[in-house]
Amino acid sequence: MKHQISFVGGQLLPVYVGIKEFDPDVIHFIVSEESRPKIGYMKQLLIGKSIFEKLCNPFDYYSILSACQEVLGKMTKDDELLLNLTGGTKIMVLTAQSLIHEKGLSGFYVNQNDTVLMLPSYELRKLTSNVLTHEFLGLGGYKLSKSKILSDFNDDDFNSVNAISDFSKRHDKLILQINSKVRKTYDTLYKIPSSGHLDINKATTLKWDINNLSVDLNGSLILDIKSQNVRSLFFHASWWELIVAKAISNWAIAKELLIQCELPYKADDKITKNEIDVLINLGSKLIFIECKSGLVKQDDINKMRIVKDTYGGIISKSVLVARFKPTPVILEKCKELNVEVFYIYEGNRQVNRLENLVVRLGEIQNKLSV
Repeated sequence: MKHQISFVGGQLLPVYVGIKEFDPDVIHFIVSEESRPKIGYMKQLLIGKSIFEKLCNPFDYYSILSACQEVLGKMTKDDELLLNLTGGTKIMVLTAQSLIHEKGLSGFYVNQNDTVLMLPSYELRKLTSNVLTHEFLGLGGYKLSKSKILSDFNDDDFNSVNAISDFSKRHDKLILQINSKVRKTYDTLYKIPSSGHLDINKATTLKWDINNLSVDLNGSLILDIKSQNVRSLFFHASWWELIVAKAISNWAIAKELLIQCELPYKADDKITKNEIDVLINLGSKLIFIECKSGLVKQDDINKMRIVKDTYGGIISKSVLVARFKPTPVILEKCKELNVEVFYIYEGNRQVNRLENLVVRLGEIQNKLSV
């Protein structure tokens, strides 16, 4: 049988990657009192595996050695064994290295650049396995309650997206007035009725129902769209999310691309705790995209940092994709919280093409691999 000894420390992802990559039948977690509770959620993902835990003092060489030797003592000549040196403390790594050299064992170290270093040969090779989005989230006990992919949207949706985009360019001040009037009238976007109309000003009227939305200016239709998602596209600005997601869909290395993700509380999975506009899974790391078609607030940036730390951990990144260049205060906040920024317009001048977003994401991905 194939066995794997995995040292568990602060980060669970490299431990799980090692299990997915080498697919052992039996897993021996070397844990401390502090790290032991962390593997509870991981064990739920390891269906069909035999799992054992060995407790040790993670800073005591002989305590770690004793835990490993107990595992080795149960091996037969027909068993295969690999040691995952990626997790755990430095003393755990030193203990594993000494066992590899003294007892002729084999091990590996998972790097951030999607490679694995094999020991004792020091052969470097690419990882062949991918961690799925539900597995990334499941390691922390989280899950998606809702999400969509691009194919969930039809031609009517994308025709509406293009129409709203064109409308926002031709009537940039008017769309701000519309958004302001809607917010003032209904307090929150979630209280907007399924049908209705609003007089935006003396010359402009907004009308909508479940599948249609129109804007009338001085008796002429300047926006007339039809879609089953028309209210979400217009009132919740998900039109910009779809534009961004469609641009990212050209990024060949993206393994999964999810849109309009909702994550519930652990205590009550019927209540949404956080939302993610666009989530990119690269197979061994996540990128969280916040899409802003208008004003960017400090609360938006704070939320991005929380989402990244909660669901992605160290090997992940948050990216703000805005139509307009954020204020200097927001840019400073992004720099402090390590949030990447990509924007299209600076004032009325276009300074970036959305097609360049994939190039920028590639640069960000390279940063994560260092």
